[in-house]
Amino acid sequence: MNEDLAGVMAFDALYTNNQIQKLKVLLPYIDPAMQKNMAVYIKYMELKYTMELFKKHPFHICAASGETEKPDLKKLCRELKPYSTEAEVKQLEQMESMFQTMEMYQEMNQTMSAMKEMFPDMSGADTDNPSHNSMEDMLMGMLSPEQKAMYEAFSNNQIPL
Repeated sequence: MNEDLAGVMAFDALYTNNQIQKLKVLLPYIDPAMQKNMAVYIKYMELKYTMELFKKHPFHICAASGETEKPDLKKLCRELKPYSTEAEVKQLEQMESMFQTMEMYQEMNQTMSAMKEMFPDMSGADTDNPSHNSMEDMLMGMLSPEQKAMYEAFSNNQIPL
């Protein structure tokens, strides 16, 4: 089973019962003229079942409302793609890229902070020795031009979209 579809399947399984599932199985065997009416009836039964379930058990639909950790927004984008138009998929991919860049920026900031704490004498440029660059310059030298541009944009609060 595709992991990205597991949530949809779990939701569908939770808000149905065997009687409704049997109707879904029977749908292709019903006279084509009656299939539309049967499909509407199935959806009505699902709605009715869901409403009754909430009356009996007022619980949350998913664990997100009780979670304390941040949601995985890149995963959310991946899970939405199968149900999206081409234009929406492109937007989701842009968002995934932006989230990836934000994560990279946060990791770089943490690394620079840790390096400055570990090597405080390297945190600033040595004015007596111009070849001795700051820790930030050294780390920036390890980045690709694209990563460097993104880091600088985030540092200056000029986030490109």
